[in-house]
Amino acid sequence: MKLLIENLFWIIIIIFGSIYLIFLEIKNYNNKNHLKSIIKFTEEYIVEMKIINKTFSKGTIIRIGGAILPSVLPNTYTIELEYEGSNYEINDKEIFNSYEIGQFINLKLVKSLDKDKNIIKSDLFKIS
Repeated sequence: MKLLIENLFWIIIIIFGSIYLIFLEIKNYNNKNHLKSIIKFTEEYIVEMKIINKTFSKGTIIRIGGAILPSVLPNTYTIELEYEGSNYEINDKEIFNSYEIGQFINLKLVKSLDKDKNIIKSDLFKIS
């Protein structure tokens, strides 16, 4: 009887966990569609940005429920940049190791704009 209750407990946990993950996926899908409906223009620029800070965070292993659900968080190489009075961030190991604070780097800045040319979001990319 005790074994049946333990098995039933884990089955219930798995079902609720699955429902929660499906809910998150639906929410993300709706947010992406809403964002796509707002964005009307995209502008791309090659810009020279100043490196104002660099931060390294070592990845870790998180264990949820003992050894049942291990999760690995990767190392992050965050570079804070400044361009025309605005701050940006990019996570890139190569840039982190190649440049120092105070140096300038050319990156591709992609701005997504609404119908009134207000910035909805911006993304940074390395130039290949």
